[in-house]
Amino acid sequence: MAIIKCPECGHQVSDQAKACPSCGIEIAGKVTRCPDCGEIVFKNQAMCPACHRPINGSPGMEQTVSGQPAEVTEQPAAAAGAGSGMQPAGQVQQPKPKRSYAALVVAFVIALVIVFLGVYFYKNVQDRNELAAYENAMQSSEPGVLQNFLDMYTEAPAEHIDSISARLERLKQVDADWDNVLVSNSKTALERYIQLHPGSVHIIEAKIKIDSLDWISATMDDTPEAYRNYMAQHGDGAYFDEAKAAFEKAQGKMVSAGDKQLVSQLFATYFKALSSKDEVSLTTTLSSILTSFLHKANASKSDVISYMNKLYAPEDINNMAFTLNNDWKIDKQEAGDGGYEYSVTFTVDQKIDRTDKEKETFNTYKVTAKISTDGKICDLNMQKVVQ
Repeated sequence: MAIIKCPECGHQVSDQAKACPSCGIEIAGKVTRCPDCGEIVFKNQAMCPACHRPINGSPGMEQTVSGQPAEVTEQPAAAAGAGSGMQPAGQVQQPKPKRSYAALVVAFVIALVIVFLGVYFYKNVQDRNELAAYENAMQSSEPGVLQNFLDMYTEAPAEHIDSISARLERLKQVDADWDNVLVSNSKTALERYIQLHPGSVHIIEAKIKIDSLDWISATMDDTPEAYRNYMAQHGDGAYFDEAKAAFEKAQGKMVSAGDKQLVSQLFATYFKALSSKDEVSLTTTLSSILTSFLHKANASKSDVISYMNKLYAPEDINNMAFTLNNDWKIDKQEAGDGGYEYSVTFTVDQKIDRTDKEKETFNTYKVTAKISTDGKICDLNMQKVVQ
C-alpha cells in the first residue's frame, strides 16, 4: 500500500482506497504510475497528462502503482464486450474531464465587473442629475423649487445642501418682507423693497403697484403738472394713455394769459358802462338771462339796467367810478363741444362823487361771477366788504 496523489483532485489518498475521500473518484485498481515520469494516472487514460507518453504502450502488461509488473488476462473480444462493461479491444476509453474551477472564477469575476460598471454608471447618472437640479435650484427664486431639491436629494454633497438651505431661508425672508409691504401699501416701502431685493419674483408686481399708486395720486391732484410727472416716471405705465388725455384736458382748463385778458376786459367794460350809465355797452356784456344777478334768479338785461338807474337815483350823486383791483381768481371749466366757462372772483372799489359829504363816498365789493361759453356774463353777485 502506498500513499499517492489523487489524479482527479490532487489530494493524498491510499492506492488501496476504494475511492478518494475528497472527490469520490474510484482509486483501487483504477490507477497506475506512468513508467516514464512516475505521475499517478488513471489506467484508462490514453496518455500521461504530464509527459504525454502513451499509457497503454506495452500490450499485455501494466505497471502497478508500486512498480511491479502485473499480468493482464486476455479475454476474447466477444466475451470482453459482452455484458462486462469493458470496451472492446482496439478502443481506448477517453479520460473523464476535470472540473473547470478556472471557468467559474472567470465567470464570477465578469459578473463582479458587470455589477461594478452598472453601479458606477448609475451613480454617475445620479450625480449628474443632482448637479443639474442643484444649479437649477440655485438660479430659481421659487422657494418650492429649493425645498423640492432638499426633499429629493437627501444624500447630496453637504456643500450643496448648505447652499440650498441658506438660499431658501433668504427667499423666505424676502417673502416675509413682501407681505409687510403689501400691508403698508406705501410707495416708499415698495421702492425700498425693490432696492433691497432686486432679484425677487415680486419685483414686477411691486412696479405695477407703484404705477397704480402714482396714477391715483395724479388723478387726485388733477393738474397738468401731476399728469406730466406721471408720464415722465412711467413711460410704459398702464395708465400712460389716460394720463396723456387727462393732461391735455387739464391743460385746457389752465387759465392762460389770454383767458385773463378776456375776463378782465369783459368786467372792465361792464363796470365802465355802469359808471357812465351806458346801457348799450352794459347790455353787450350780458347773457340774455342771468342765472343770478344780485341774488335774483333768472334776471334779464332789463333787471341790470334797472340796477344801474337805481345807483344814480339819489339826487346828491353827481358821478361815480368803479375801479377793478385785479385780484382775479379764475376757474376754467370745459363745457359743451370744446367751449369753456369761467368762474371768477375779484374785488372792485366804488367812488361816489356827491354833494352830501356826510353820506358814503367809497365802498369795496367782493364780486363773484360766471362767464358763459359765448364770453358773456351769465351770473353776477356783489357783497359789500366791511372796512
